[in-house]
Amino acid sequence: MSQIPTHGAPAPGWPGFFRILGRRHFSPFKTYVHRERRTVVVLNPKVGTKSFRQALTDGMRAVFGVTDPSGGRYRLFKKAREFQFARIRDYAHAFRFPGEYHFYCFVRNPYARLRSAWQNKFAYGHEKGYSRSIRRRELPRLRAFARRADLPGGMEGSAIPFTTFLDYVESQPAGQRDHHWDDQYHVLLMDDIRYERCFRMEGEFQAGLQEIFQRIGLVGPAMDRILATERNVSPKDESPVYTDELAARVRRLYAHDFATFGYDVESWRGL
Repeated sequence: MSQIPTHGAPAPGWPGFFRILGRRHFSPFKTYVHRERRTVVVLNPKVGTKSFRQALTDGMRAVFGVTDPSGGRYRLFKKAREFQFARIRDYAHAFRFPGEYHFYCFVRNPYARLRSAWQNKFAYGHEKGYSRSIRRRELPRLRAFARRADLPGGMEGSAIPFTTFLDYVESQPAGQRDHHWDDQYHVLLMDDIRYERCFRMEGEFQAGLQEIFQRIGLVGPAMDRILATERNVSPKDESPVYTDELAARVRRLYAHDFATFGYDVESWRGL
């Protein structure tokens, strides 16, 4: 596995907790905390988040017989039935005393992650429908942007090409974009968190799951079967979207991610 350097300088005590709490991209639904095993996983949208949540939920049921992932907590919050939300005091403890915990995350090739965000959120919405969250927030903004810039995709019902999506992303400041296409350095709060390991989606995802789940006691034949199940597989027959010019723009857009995670800037050619 590759060793990816991380430069977070977590602030201990209550200042650290409140700083994390106030960050745009912090969310309990993207943060798994196991206080007893001193383990935290910060999930990264478009980087195996559904697979992690499902494997964790299935594993807790198969290994420990836990049918309610959040143990009855947050009864009015539907997502708590889909993911193991910790107690509020456990989130507070993890970010007040970060030196006592091992923090983990998963990262992905920036070219592939951006393409996946477009494919999943916008590429086929004009034919198959957009998700409710996209319809309510980003779709009106993107179409309005396209109309102002006289780009394809501005009219209702029209397709939104990758080039228009890339223009839209470029128009937004780093750290303030939607978490599906903001740079991973900001999404993972890397200036506030020092990670034990950052596993690459490419070739390290399964090993990362195994290391994390072993730390929290999810082991045995049932867990092996769960981890062997391929989940949420991305389409493998998509047409290429990158050209030299588009790839150069993405390199500039995500320069911090390429430098931090060590991805080859020419890797778009193999997508």
